[in-house]
Amino acid sequence: MLASGAHLLEAGCGAGEDLLFFRQQGLMVTALDASLAQARLASRRSGQPVRVCRLEQMHSALPFDGIWASGSLPCLAERELAPALMHLAGLLKPQAPLYCSFPYDEGEHRCAVAPSQDEYPLQTRLDEARLQQLIAPLPFGLHQIWCSEDTEHGRWLHALLIRLPDLAPTRNQYRRRRFKGPIPRDPSSR
Repeated sequence: MLASGAHLLEAGCGAGEDLLFFRQQGLMVTALDASLAQARLASRRSGQPVRVCRLEQMHSALPFDGIWASGSLPCLAERELAPALMHLAGLLKPQAPLYCSFPYDEGEHRCAVAPSQDEYPLQTRLDEARLQQLIAPLPFGLHQIWCSEDTEHGRWLHALLIRLPDLAPTRNQYRRRRFKGPIPRDPSSR
């Protein structure tokens, strides 16, 4: 969905395989990872700096054309997902895509994924219905949803979300309006 030269945020780049691929496709990529070791590895692999921070610590003066969050969101507890997605929505341009993926909830794990010794322990599994419940109050529309399965990673749920346009004016929009003159009144409201 992104043309060459678009600015992509890779949220949780790990060892940098996707980061390198996106750069080879002509995208400008800002990458972050919560692990210093993974960020260093990704930086060496891709030849660019990688920010060391958690998702909620990421800030940018300019919104991104897209966000790639492949496998990073399941590392959060389920109660942290909505605030994290809301924060990511604030980093995106309206109508921009956000890709995310989760281990599939087959029903036997209602809450967390089994404990792990991995650097990135997976904490949350989702199915289609729970993903739709998660994004319902958020400024995202569900563009596409699909599943994949392999012997190494098991079954995963993938989603392409689209950042909805802002529906409510911001404080700055009210200020600009105030300096453009009075707001016309609806004659039928008298």
